[in-house]
This record gives sequence, C-alpha cells and structure tokens, in this order.
Amino acid sequence: MPSVLRVQKATFVRGGRRILKGIDWEVQEGQHWCILGPNGCGKTSLINLITGYEPATSGDIQIGEDQFGNSDWREVRKRVGLVTNTLTTFIETSEPVINVIASGREAKLNLWQDPPATWQRQAATLLKATGSQHLRKSLWGTLSQGERQKVLICRALMAQFSVLILDEPCAGLDPVAREHFLNWMAEISTWPEAPSLVMVTHHVEEILPCISHVMMLKDGLVQCSGIKEKVLTSAALSEIYGAAVKLRSKEGRYTLSVL
Repeated sequence: MPSVLRVQKATFVRGGRRILKGIDWEVQEGQHWCILGPNGCGKTSLINLITGYEPATSGDIQIGEDQFGNSDWREVRKRVGLVTNTLTTFIETSEPVINVIASGREAKLNLWQDPPATWQRQAATLLKATGSQHLRKSLWGTLSQGERQKVLICRALMAQFSVLILDEPCAGLDPVAREHFLNWMAEISTWPEAPSLVMVTHHVEEILPCISHVMMLKDGLVQCSGIKEKVLTSAALSEIYGAAVKLRSKEGRYTLSVL
C-alpha cells in the first residue's frame, strides 16, 4: 500500500534534552492510527515535526512523495488536517469563526481579509454538520473550549488533506460532547475518500473501532507499534505508564483500570 506518512530515525533535541530518540513510523493508505503515551513521552513533539512547525534534529519526514527539507512544507501542510489546542494560542480573539474555519484551506491563521465566498459557504456547511450553525456569526474569543474544538475540526476539514491529525481532540469536552465528537470521527472514517486518521490521546476510552493501528511511546522511543488487536494489551499499557493496569473491551470500545 502507498505511504501517506513516513518517519525515519527522527530525533528531536530541545534545550539539550533529547525528546525524540530515533522514531520510525509509517502510515499507509486506509490505516487509522492512535498514538498513546504518558505526559512527556514526545507525542506532541512528533506531531510538530510532521507538520513542520518544528524541524527534526536528524532523520527524515515524508508526506506522500514530499520530503521535509526538499519540498515547500507550506504547500505540503495543506494536505494535513491538524486539530491541536496549540493553535488556540495563535488565533486572535477578534477573528470571526467563519474566517477561522476558512483559514484551514491555505493552512494559515488570522486572515488579513475575508475569505472567498465559496470558502465561506463551505465553512458554514461544516459548522452545520457539527450542529454548530449558531456559531456562524460568532467571534473566536467568545467561544467555550468545546466550541473551539468543533471549530478547529471544521478548520481541519477545509484542507484538501490526505491525513487528519487529532492531538488530544477531546480535551475540554464534557462526556456527552466527547461521544458526539467521537461518533463524528467514526463517520468521517467511512467516507469513500476518507483521510488517514491519526489520534493522539492519553485515554484508551477514545480509541474508536475504526482505529486499525496503535503506536505507544515512552521516553521518546517507540515502545510498540502495529495492528491494534496485537499491540493494545494490558501488559503493553502497564509498561508505558509504569503501573499495573487492566484493559477491557466491549463492543469495540475500551476501558482502563489501575490495579
């Protein structure tokens, strides 16, 4: 199968600390991944390398046929949908919600002028699909955390993306909102030309049945990686979290308890 994303021997050093220590990872077409690991294991740093917001200290990052350093990553980034709370710190409070969403088409933030009417209509359609059409005339600074997550999802969906990266997308959502969001992600995975999903999370409860593969990180290293049913075990989770835990599954969803 063709590769959507490939990471080879990627390392990342910041302030003298080795955060990533030689990551190898490949996402192929049709695969949906979850990245699991404790705080400080390097999950967000890995996403920053893939999206080009941080340069790898060494190693190679590829999206499709484009390799970081040899391609214009500003253009490559337009094929990568990204939902992360980090973006919330860069969006001006006065930015209209429609503009925030439309900015995803060009992977930009805080547009200098109103987007084309076609983009505005698409942004409004995405808002309606999330049940958030009431936010159409709102400003970014007036939104709750849950509303911001929905808007960022819509922004990601504006891109002509081949991979959609969700960096702890359920943070700040109440239990009902979280389930609505996860159901929507499951629906997206069934689209005829669905992007490859990459969900970064601490919580096994957020791993959807559509997730086909799991990678677990610990201390900047890949602890294990592969098909979900083979990799996602109590023993593997106990190893990365440094405590005895029990994984249970029911109807394709998971729960975790500490022993």
